[in-house]
Amino acid sequence: MKRSSVNMLAWIKGLMAHQAIATTAILAVLSMYAVGFYMAGEKYDFSTTWFLYINPIILLAAMAVMGQYLYQYDSHFANGRPRIAWPQWKMWSFVAGLLLAIILWNSPMNFLVHRSMTIYTIKLMGEFELAAPLLVLGIPDNVTINNKRYLYGLLRFAHNPAVSSLALLSLLVLWSMSSQMYLGLKYSVIFTLLPGVYLALGIILWMQSLKVFPSLPNLRNHLQKAGYVFVTEVIMMGMGGMWFWSSTSTNPMGSSHILWGITPLSDQRFAGIAMMALSLPTMCLVSWHFWRWIEDILHDPETLLFVDSED
Repeated sequence: MKRSSVNMLAWIKGLMAHQAIATTAILAVLSMYAVGFYMAGEKYDFSTTWFLYINPIILLAAMAVMGQYLYQYDSHFANGRPRIAWPQWKMWSFVAGLLLAIILWNSPMNFLVHRSMTIYTIKLMGEFELAAPLLVLGIPDNVTINNKRYLYGLLRFAHNPAVSSLALLSLLVLWSMSSQMYLGLKYSVIFTLLPGVYLALGIILWMQSLKVFPSLPNLRNHLQKAGYVFVTEVIMMGMGGMWFWSSTSTNPMGSSHILWGITPLSDQRFAGIAMMALSLPTMCLVSWHFWRWIEDILHDPETLLFVDSED
């Protein structure tokens, strides 16, 4: 596959070529906001509310990414390349992941997060555990990056397993999620950026695991990848377990009107369940790497477990 390049106007062409997908996505987002405003009981002027609560930068960036992706998708087949390298299910996976990322990141859900630790956990962990793998699974095979681009060095640095491991450790352990929630509710900039951080780290973890970009630093074998992802998920599931079994509340939600009329401690336990449940997709990735490692051993002639098919 040829090196990918970003054309500033290509995303517009991509959206126009796929008007049904683009229109459906835009209407879905607009309907989501309308329903969210209604359920939240918003009393302000409708037009003013839209400008106050909708972040146009995130939405425009999502549209640009979708358009660029669809443009490259069409160009792939226009140049006579095989469909097996970029099947249609990858396109739908990418679009679904992008829509889910927007729903979790910049939706009327933000009206409710100050009233529930569980909602905030779903908002952040959903980006890492659900939206990220959908986006990565939508990337075509054998993609190479033009290393003349100024972002190549930054992407190569962030893609290094040692760097990404340190970033994940800092995010999940040194800066606990309870602290993130507290500061996110207090400062609007942190509230806006945190979902993007979780999404970016989730994308890097899945790209490293599936070796989407062979030219970037990657872990060498399936055993290393299984261990790398497993440690990350054990930390998350361990944190969720502590929330669930804790007898004292660390819930940063200061509202006296917790959703569903439950206590802050019960809300924290539901958040723990949500964190552990949302970790299951990535744990499935760990299992896949483990069995691929076992398969490699069974087919290695140098091991005692190798069985010749002719015997």
